[in-house]
Amino acid sequence: MSAALVVLAGCGSGPGGPAEIDYRISGGAGAAQACGARYTVRDGDTLNAIARRCGVSYVDLAAENGIGAPFTIAPGQTLRIPGPATYTVQRGQNLYRIALAHSMSVEDLAALNGLAPPYTIYPGQELRVRGEPRAVASAPAYEAASPDSQLRVEEAPPRYTPAAASPPPPPPPAAGAPDFAWPLRGEVISRYGAQPGGGRKDGWTIAARLGEPVRAAAPGEVVYAGNELQGYGELVLVRHSGNWVTAYAHNSRLLVAVGDQVSQGTQIAEAGATGNAERVQLYFEIRRGVTPVDPASHLD
Repeated sequence: MSAALVVLAGCGSGPGGPAEIDYRISGGAGAAQACGARYTVRDGDTLNAIARRCGVSYVDLAAENGIGAPFTIAPGQTLRIPGPATYTVQRGQNLYRIALAHSMSVEDLAALNGLAPPYTIYPGQELRVRGEPRAVASAPAYEAASPDSQLRVEEAPPRYTPAAASPPPPPPPAAGAPDFAWPLRGEVISRYGAQPGGGRKDGWTIAARLGEPVRAAAPGEVVYAGNELQGYGELVLVRHSGNWVTAYAHNSRLLVAVGDQVSQGTQIAEAGATGNAERVQLYFEIRRGVTPVDPASHLD
């Protein structure tokens, strides 16, 4: 919502190459390393696209290669990829925020530093990064109720890291869950859980018409409304009683702002195909804290 969630790192393993949301991962594994020290321009490449693919700032990429405005490149041209710098983790930061500040994906930054889920970092730790850093803010309050909270910062290096264990089963639907309603009625074109060919989804993808109303599934507070998460498009997160969170992605237009209180059925957005969506759709998740729950358990 693996929110955001924005985190939604944290936002399931598979919101797959994100026409569906995976808050913990955006981009292919090891994408930054795949470019190496040099990259040969291919047909259709732009400087900005290459910079994103290689996990560097396009400004740094242009400067490294002496390319000025309008930043024209040609197929067959060889570009030098700027080497990584280092960044010292500050208290209250997480991997998502540091990656965002360096125009990298979480997965690229993790791969560059040999980090494995749940991507635990700690103050004082030095990370290899690419690109000139912008200001890195501490994780906002809403991330405490989002999958990105899994990209956590420890106060000191852990002395012992146990082997990864299977996540606990999600709580039963009756355990204090709000009475959720459909955010938009349509054909469910992909469902929660394991997917054919591998991967996993933490929510539903619902077919929609462009501009169709997207409505809050339950009363709550808007804790995120924006498009900062690569691949997810215009995204809304609503926090409900009992630490439940719903996510609504790929909208064409948002009609709410952070802090708005919404009732069940309040229109919060218009359906669209923003981000990496290949058709008009709504990607919808229900989470209790950071744990995804099958919408089928809550929607008739």
